[in-house]
Amino acid sequence: MTFGELVDKLGKHLGVELADEGGATAVEVDGSPVLLYAAGEDLLLVRADLGEILPDNRDRVLAAAMEANFLYQGTGGATLAVDPRSGHLHLQKYNWLERLDEEKAVTDLVRFADTVNAWRGVLSDLAAGAGRDVGKVSELPSGGFIQV
Repeated sequence: MTFGELVDKLGKHLGVELADEGGATAVEVDGSPVLLYAAGEDLLLVRADLGEILPDNRDRVLAAAMEANFLYQGTGGATLAVDPRSGHLHLQKYNWLERLDEEKAVTDLVRFADTVNAWRGVLSDLAAGAGRDVGKVSELPSGGFIQV
């Protein structure tokens, strides 16, 4: 499948008009904006901005992100990273376009959005001083949420 074909099929399945804007498109899934990029001819990059890491929470968030990245236990197979320009935490995931069909692309997108929403919740709770223990991120169940 090509990136353009993927964009067409996702748009039809989701009932929205998606445009291939030079190898990139955006879609909102369950309130989470998710960006999709053609990464060369063979790869799809899915990425989302999770939000700002407040200075008071930086050490806790970065430690939790590193633990979550270990064997992808708290990321649903994606990777957490800090954008050096904005300081925001991002979630990103690569996949081979040839491995995707319409059903798998939609399932992967929903799981990715679930992970995005869970990590946004972690950042939001920390910003609000909710005292969430982000240092113990447990395994992300398939299609589920991060349990912290």
